[in-house]
Order: sequence, then C-alpha cells, then structure tokens
Amino acid sequence: MPLYRVSLNGVARWYYMRTRFAFTSHLALSQPGTTRQMEAVGSSRFFLDEASNTLFKLVADKYVVQRHPFKWWIRDILEKRLLGGFDALKEWRANTCIRRAGLRAIECRGVGVALNPFNPLGSLLAMEHLDRGESGADYFRRQEEDARLAFLQRVCDDAVALIRHGYYHRDFHYGNLLLDDAGEIVWIDTHVKRLPQDARLRRQTIVAMLSPTKLQGERYRAFAEAYLIRQLAL
Repeated sequence: MPLYRVSLNGVARWYYMRTRFAFTSHLALSQPGTTRQMEAVGSSRFFLDEASNTLFKLVADKYVVQRHPFKWWIRDILEKRLLGGFDALKEWRANTCIRRAGLRAIECRGVGVALNPFNPLGSLLAMEHLDRGESGADYFRRQEEDARLAFLQRVCDDAVALIRHGYYHRDFHYGNLLLDDAGEIVWIDTHVKRLPQDARLRRQTIVAMLSPTKLQGERYRAFAEAYLIRQLAL
C-alpha cells in the first residue's frame, strides 16, 4: 500500500493506505463544526479533506503503551496492525458486504494503518462526506408515532436483506444511518458479522441484535422483533 502524509490540524502523521480514489500523497485535514459534532456522540476522531469532500474516520488504539504495555503490544500492535485486524479494515470489508446485500452504504474511498506504532490513531477510513444528509436518529426523534413505526419498518427491511445475505448488524441503531436528500437510507457505520448456521442460534442472534436502548424504547424493540420474525419466518 502506498505511503501517505496525513496532516491532522497541522500535525503530520504517516499512513499506509489502500485507496479507491485519486488522493494526493499529502493530505491536509481539518475539523469543521460538523466533525466535532460526530466526535461528541462517538469514540472515533473525524477530519475532513475539503478538496475532495472526503471524511476521514480515525480510530484510536484501545490501550496506552505507558499504562498497559503488554495489552498494547498484543491487541493494538500484533492483532490490529501486524495481523491486519484493525478497525478501519473491518469496516471497509463490512461496507462491501452491505453493498452486496443490496443496501446503500456510504462510499468508502480508502483504508489505512499508521506507520508509526506509537501513533495512537492507529487506523483510518476515508469515506464520501454527505454534508446534506440527516442522521436517522434525528429523523426518528422528530417524527410522530405512525411515522416512527414506518421508518423503523424500513430500517428492518434493510436488516432482512442483510440477514438473508447471511449477516447481521452488530450495532443496529438509527444513528448508524443517514437519510439523503431523497429520503433514502444510507448506512454509514457498517459493523456486520456472519450469522451462525444453527437455526436456534441464528434466531437468538437476530433477537439479541435489537436493543430497547438503541431503538429508543421497548415498544420499538418489540415491534422490530415481531416484524423480523414475521418477514424471516423464524
């Protein structure tokens, strides 16, 4: 993978990056207000390349070398970087899986891993920046009850398509999707995992995917469970 110099608010870092986009070898990223808002509701860092309208999601290492040197070496260096298990690459692959299931997902433009092992932002994912989309969570909150249930049904229809493809979403909630200008669902956070083959475990996994906290209440979780069971004949 080619080496890229990535400047984060003026601080240069180096990443090996695999791309589907014609980036320059020197990227200068900034943090407008929208990226700050994204960071307020998540654990990742977000930066924008305004020249290409590309959003960069940078995932921090789980451990700090000074506090947990052994765990840092095993988890963040060996497993994630040297063995290719870093978060951005998992999300890159999951994005491809979602697209193959027929769902709309954010366009991934590049995935990279830090050259310097002491760089705490160990991996990055470059994706299309949809600046005019509305968060699914914001959309859900401002709707009346009937419209909320109709929207949840649409989200569950996407879940059905993914399940029939053999996968489930590990972080199933409205905040992981956007609505574009036409009101179509676009998945922006694509944590998926293969479903078990055993029918009993398969059903348990699908039901466990539905959280009353993430779906904004038990009545919505129950609605989603009943709908999925009916559509999938579980």
